[in-house]
Amino acid sequence: MKENGDTRLAKSKRIAPEDFSEKVFALLYKKPPIAESSVVARLAGQQKATKALYRAFSDLRHEGWLTRDFEGKVSVETRIGTLRVNPRGFGFVVSPEHLGDDVFVPGRFLLSATHDDQVVVWVRRVHGTPGPEGRIMDVAERAHSHLVGRLDHNRGGGWRVIPRDMRQPIVLVGRADAGSRWHTGLIVSCRITDWPLDPKRPVRGEVDEVLGESDAPGVDVRALMVERHLSAEFSAEVLQEADALPDQVRPEDLAGREDLRDRLIVTIDGADAKDLDDAISVDRTDAGYRVGVHIADVSYYVREGTALDLEARNRGTSVYLVDRVIPMLPERLSNGIASLNPHAPRLTVTAWMDLDHHGRRTGVRITRSVIESQHRLTYDQVNQVLAGTLTLDSRLDEMLTLAGEVRNQLHHLRVQRGAVDFDLPEAKVILSEAGHPVDIVPRNRGLAESLIEEFMLLANEAVAGELLRHRLPGLFRVHDEPGDDKMDQFRELIGALGYRLPKPVSPKSLQVLLNEVKGRPEERVINSALLRSMKQARYGPVNTGHFGLASREYAHFTSPIRRYPDLWVHRVLTEHLLRPLNSEDRERLENLVQEVGESSSAREREAMEAERDSVQMKEAEYMRDRMGEEYQAVISGVTNFGIFVELPNLIEGLVRMEDLPQDYWVFDPVHYRLKGERTGRVFQLGQEVEVIVAGVDVALRRIDFKLKSSAAAAPAHPPARKRKSRRRR
Repeated sequence: MKENGDTRLAKSKRIAPEDFSEKVFALLYKKPPIAESSVVARLAGQQKATKALYRAFSDLRHEGWLTRDFEGKVSVETRIGTLRVNPRGFGFVVSPEHLGDDVFVPGRFLLSATHDDQVVVWVRRVHGTPGPEGRIMDVAERAHSHLVGRLDHNRGGGWRVIPRDMRQPIVLVGRADAGSRWHTGLIVSCRITDWPLDPKRPVRGEVDEVLGESDAPGVDVRALMVERHLSAEFSAEVLQEADALPDQVRPEDLAGREDLRDRLIVTIDGADAKDLDDAISVDRTDAGYRVGVHIADVSYYVREGTALDLEARNRGTSVYLVDRVIPMLPERLSNGIASLNPHAPRLTVTAWMDLDHHGRRTGVRITRSVIESQHRLTYDQVNQVLAGTLTLDSRLDEMLTLAGEVRNQLHHLRVQRGAVDFDLPEAKVILSEAGHPVDIVPRNRGLAESLIEEFMLLANEAVAGELLRHRLPGLFRVHDEPGDDKMDQFRELIGALGYRLPKPVSPKSLQVLLNEVKGRPEERVINSALLRSMKQARYGPVNTGHFGLASREYAHFTSPIRRYPDLWVHRVLTEHLLRPLNSEDRERLENLVQEVGESSSAREREAMEAERDSVQMKEAEYMRDRMGEEYQAVISGVTNFGIFVELPNLIEGLVRMEDLPQDYWVFDPVHYRLKGERTGRVFQLGQEVEVIVAGVDVALRRIDFKLKSSAAAAPAHPPARKRKSRRRR
């Protein structure tokens, strides 16, 4: 008689722990609690249970893998979550249902699961440990179907791909096709075809694209695009529709449009911008001001349901990487007929807004229009005009000065109502022609940038009001109030630095706090922490207001070339302007708007992560050439594994716990500090330290620092807050 696996298991004198635990898990997974005797009987099969089986089962229970209730029934605790793998070989499983209670997974229990995989984890509670521990039992969904890495000869013949991210597996890709000219060191993208759960079995795949030599210009960013599933290419059908569009505005396109081609209308953008989708005009009136915000009428060219429209909806947004733009729409539109290039007629949707002498809005009118931008201005030019150091021509200078006056009025009103004005500088990466970073500097932001921002905010609020007034199926930009838990954590953080925040929180109280910390060493730390404590803005069909802007009604209208929600708003508005929506059109749009809002929100988050990763990758490359150099830094984060520090050029990195001065360092999560038990010294947020570049991993975008030997921890008491004179901005 042939023995089955359970029979062999029962007869063995020693139980293989891994095989046995997997059998127990299979019996109990997704099952209600089962009596111990029934579980043991099923494991033994037709044979009598041995002492070895009882011992192995008892070990699982005592180690915490089995939960036993008062009736003597046992069960297993499991979760489904996202695996975060540490480069040192262990991981954590995180899930939104168990915030702050991540499951630690030792390296021996990871199986073949890799970073960002959705996994099933078997959880146990171990007395004396800070949190639950687990073992991966299955991969519910792989995070990556493609992998980018370096070609290398396989010892057994053929080729393999060594991943850029060492948290990913080595992939066997077989032999090169004739004429492929593969060689060691070439950077490639491969599609994984076989990914076994058993980590001892090889992962296999196929090379689907050769990206180039590792040091060739743009290869690193191209690799990031593959990892982030970003494509700069459009399908043949999309390009065919784009090519069929006219090169210039035709007479028949002007029907029903307000002709504004003789008005003084200008665009103001960065010097390297090509997709110019907004223009402004401003006039003084007897009652105050009339502001015109003229936005490219992209919806006129991108009709609903076309290949162009579906592709734009799928992309959701343009992505601005460190060295290139991945457009939402083909360049024929984004840089051509839909771009408000100077001295060329362009179709637009205009928001006319009447303001009183204090900048308060008194009237709104939305119209389909045609403009001809008189000047393509840059932020630098306008900043110089507003500063009085540059003259362009008298009429233009007068309009820009008036626009600056309106900007001041709008900004004052926005601050007065309590809008949270984050003053977080961004890092600007200066690249050589070969794509290598030659400098990292804070990105300057002057009055011109603020002027355009205020005008766009004004238009977005006005359009949101029109959508609500006419009960149109609009897509609103929603920003909910921060959660109590997040705000309580933020209060603890600022309390450790000597600041207070009243309850309940309001945009006004947050703005008061940001003004209080302005100019202090901890300013950026508190700004960043507050930003992380806020909920992320999203798109939705129901207007619930924008907390951060202290705005009761808000939508995105001003960037239809690069954001699909703006294109949606344009389409709804222009259809309404042409004729009232009938019940059939309204129902169609209402059925679709929720889905569009959710997908646009998701694409926006993905784009932001890709943009951040591309900058951090170049920052790491920049610091790789500066190993051993010394810098002044500010502690920007404190954790139980070390301190994060930020340099004056905004580059951030980690000083690991083991690299701190010799002491027994204890993490104080309430006061966000590390305290040495032996010396009583502390490292805390906002503290200035001197650091040395100790290690860089460009692929993982990670920079490690060590403290300079002379850098000392602070005394064990909160820093005194020096009174500073307030600076007007």
